[in-house]
Order: sequence, then C-alpha cells, then structure tokens
Amino acid sequence: MTDLEKLEDQYPELRFWSIDVPNPHFHGQIDGHDVYVNANDDDLTQLKTVLHEIYHHEVDYGDLSDCRKTTTLREEGYANRYAERRMMMV
Repeated sequence: MTDLEKLEDQYPELRFWSIDVPNPHFHGQIDGHDVYVNANDDDLTQLKTVLHEIYHHEVDYGDLSDCRKTTTLREEGYANRYAERRMMMV
C-alpha cells in the first residue's frame, strides 16, 4: 500500500481524484469533501499536496480562493508547513 493509499484510508470522508492538469503550477485543491490532485505531478508532490489539502479539511473554514487576502496567504503557509512536517513522519 502506498503512502497516498494509506492517507485515503485514514480519511474515508474525503474522496480523492487524480486529474490531468497540464499547468505545472496547479498541484491540487479541496472542494467540499473532494480532493483533486494533479496526475502530472510526481508521487512525492502528490503526497505533499494531499497532506496540504487535508490540513485545509481539518482546520480551515470559509473561502480561501482569493490569494491576495492576508488570511488566505497565512492559511496556505500553515498548510504547507503542516504537509512538510507530516511528510517527515510518513
């Protein structure tokens, strides 16, 4: 079982989708209980993306779509650090 599959098992309330997005800057997003991950990313990047989105699922509330807002930037930073810490434990 891969690390991604283990995370999917740990979060049965979430649905994980691998989508083909040719934009190298798009890694993933969460929309409700659906987590979308760029199929073009390598396994490590996909793992970090899933952990990042899990942070948003567990902690965030509200709309974080406006990247110019301080709140959004702060939450994205928290999600990145959370993902990096969790990757060390996987």
